[in-house]
Amino acid sequence: MKSKNQGLGDKVAAITKATGIEKIVKTFFGDDCGCDERRDRLNKMFSRPVKMMDSAQRKFFEEEIMARYKKSQNLTRHVGDAFYKLYEELLSKKKQRTTCASCNKNMYIELLKIYESSCDE
Repeated sequence: MKSKNQGLGDKVAAITKATGIEKIVKTFFGDDCGCDERRDRLNKMFSRPVKMMDSAQRKFFEEEIMARYKKSQNLTRHVGDAFYKLYEELLSKKKQRTTCASCNKNMYIELLKIYESSCDE
């Protein structure tokens, strides 16, 4: 499974590059301004690697999860267990099983984003 680092350091680096701050800092302090080390330190402190879905996970998500959400159907116990397991594997987050519709929908949306990113590769 491929991982995509989405840590705070990567986000700060993207913002400083997009706003031109990175270029200004490098002009005054040179290429060795400490930005890379700071980015890595922030990533280690505030990141959770997000894994991409493999083909079997994408197939399960399409056929079992997406199909049921589109039809507003409840997940069976077996599919629900697999849904939570997939979420925990891909996002490295442990979730307590719940019947809360909005909680499960938020999990679905997070997995949908990963699914879409996985299909792009």
